[in-house]
Amino acid sequence: MLNVLGEMVRENILFKIKKSGVFSFIIDTTTDVSNIEQLSLVIRFINENEEVEERLVALENVSDARGICMFNVLCNICEKYDIDWENKLCAQSYDGASSMQGQYSGVRAYIQGKNPRAIYVWCFSHILNLVVVDTCDTSKTMRNFFGDLQSLIAFLRARKRTAIFLNQQKICYPDKRVCRMKNFSSTRWTSHGHALTVIFEKYKALTNTLQELSNSTERDTPSMATNLVSTISSFKFVTHLLLMENIFEHTKSIIHIFTITIIGFITMVDNCARKLSELRKDLHLDVLLADVKMFSLENELEEVWFP
Repeated sequence: MLNVLGEMVRENILFKIKKSGVFSFIIDTTTDVSNIEQLSLVIRFINENEEVEERLVALENVSDARGICMFNVLCNICEKYDIDWENKLCAQSYDGASSMQGQYSGVRAYIQGKNPRAIYVWCFSHILNLVVVDTCDTSKTMRNFFGDLQSLIAFLRARKRTAIFLNQQKICYPDKRVCRMKNFSSTRWTSHGHALTVIFEKYKALTNTLQELSNSTERDTPSMATNLVSTISSFKFVTHLLLMENIFEHTKSIIHIFTITIIGFITMVDNCARKLSELRKDLHLDVLLADVKMFSLENELEEVWFP
């Protein structure tokens, strides 16, 4: 029944795509929970109301990460659903991987070999991701901060430790939804934001979890938990946590915007850059430090100011 309903939805989407006349491809690959590489095909077009639409058309397994293999999968999808990309594709957008945008053996090159009109646009979201990650990595302080976060996440992802963390959330926040610790992705800046949000919103449950684990009878767990409690309880760590939460408030809206023109996207990026520049002013620093001090007091931390 679900397959039938899914095909009905797909048919409706394909009807609107073909009616629009021209369209563009957005292709990306990701690994699912079973470590199988999957290729997603999203088509962007103008509907009959002159509105931009982006619709997921297909999700197929990819056995080989080379450009020619992914191109063949794409061709099979288009042939299966009668998508005339050789005549009606006007643009294509991918990340910066050589298998996708390589000018000789990337998907881009194979497509342009049969349809030269299909211009290539490097995905703005991937570019923004690279810019923000590289900018943070230029700062030793931020590298250490995210390194501490990565150690914390890796430590708590064990099944027994996760169970303690979930139970502490039920005790500390009985009326709120329980959240699992989110891992980082090297290619998705938003994954850092998801992890920070869980730590920020479940901070008390997190510290209680680490304190409970510091009394564990296991060999390595107590020392690691004690060190992590000391790290995340420092005023320096909390300052970085709230600072990055503030930054993500401005950047995440750009990452999650899909149905918007390039001009509109550039305008949003400019506005975001302006807001981030304003955060460098003394007034915003004073507000940040006041918020950090309040957060430290509310969570009964020993450090409520820089030592």
